[in-house]
Amino acid sequence: MVIKKLDSRKGDPDVRRVAWGAWVCSAIFYLYEYFVRVIPSVMGTDLQQAFNANAATIGFACGLYYIVYGPLQLVVGPFYDRFGARKLLMGSIILILMGCFLAACPFPNIYLFCAGRLLMGVGSAFAFIGTIYVATVWFPSTKLAFLSGVTTALGMLGALLAQAPIARTVRLINWRNTWLLAGLLGFGCLFLAFRRLPPPPEWEMRRHAAHFNSKRNAFSQFIAGFLLVARNPQTWIIGVIACALFMPLVVFADFWGIQYIELIADATKSQASLANGMLYLGWLLGSPILGAISDHLSNRRNFLSYSCMFSTLLLLLLLLPAHLSLISVGGILFLLGIASSPEVICFIANVELNPPFLKATSVAMVNTIVMLFGGLMQPLCGLLIDFRSKIIPSISGGYVVEHYRFALLILPIATSVGLVLSFFMKEPADNS
Repeated sequence: MVIKKLDSRKGDPDVRRVAWGAWVCSAIFYLYEYFVRVIPSVMGTDLQQAFNANAATIGFACGLYYIVYGPLQLVVGPFYDRFGARKLLMGSIILILMGCFLAACPFPNIYLFCAGRLLMGVGSAFAFIGTIYVATVWFPSTKLAFLSGVTTALGMLGALLAQAPIARTVRLINWRNTWLLAGLLGFGCLFLAFRRLPPPPEWEMRRHAAHFNSKRNAFSQFIAGFLLVARNPQTWIIGVIACALFMPLVVFADFWGIQYIELIADATKSQASLANGMLYLGWLLGSPILGAISDHLSNRRNFLSYSCMFSTLLLLLLLLPAHLSLISVGGILFLLGIASSPEVICFIANVELNPPFLKATSVAMVNTIVMLFGGLMQPLCGLLIDFRSKIIPSISGGYVVEHYRFALLILPIATSVGLVLSFFMKEPADNS
């Protein structure tokens, strides 16, 4: 695809068409990546039975996705800044569908499943940063928080599709064939990327030439850009806040939430999946709306402070009672999704507080902190569940709600830390 030379991104219908096509294509890939990420949340019991493993082992196997995803952000960001989106996104789709096929392997070998999750994590590492990078290239800064919110909303749609619908699919065709189906869907994403993702536009090539082509050593350029972002204290403050707000998704909704809801609300797996999906629905609605308001008000810090505060209160409402109705759980999770959805603002705030030629690197640093800690928290919760079950064993020998509650209390602790750190965050407008 050839993009004609233009001096401005504004006012040309051809540029608008290509811009929206590029962003929609990359955002659909993020939807698919999130769908694949969340599928294990409805397979927890099936995986434990298939591999004869405990909660900690399955938590580690599924958490490998996040453990490899996080550190790779340090490479993914500079790669986008230097090479653009088209080839990187297409290659990452191929890795994810290969990972799905490995997870679908008919042999009961947990090591093959782990290898599949590793490949999914490597491929998925390129999805969110790629989508935000495409937005920063093709759209003005006044639309970035909104587009970041819509991107996240599409991810939540993928997560919703991986809840009750996939729970029913697992019952119908078993968990291995469900992974096979997920891999086949990847071919559709690959075809769309091949047809709709354009090469870098002329203005991006000028930016690239001005900064990168003058440097002889590409590796030293990567290191210099990374260090410039990493030495900014705001990067770490924003990263920890983003991590705290993302914890309800990565720890609760993505894996342990359905088991907790089944116990605290006396619900079936399908009912628990529907209630668990309310957290994703809250993010789906809250991310674009609050992102647009943040853009309109040119405010980042206050949104994140209130987000951490309300998320902490709602998590305590979810975890402290001895019993909750299914409707109450769904309502709390929906509000929690809205309250924590301003997490997407963190990525744009860090872009605004770092040099403009390191856009993808700035997003990558925040995403590294978020996903690395997210990957560690899933198996940590499994260890805490097993630890608590040994101290307070159940009559049946399985896990009870108290075991999950003990582990999941790390969530309000995390959002409380985020609230404290938000008072030390700079407002990007003050930095200009």
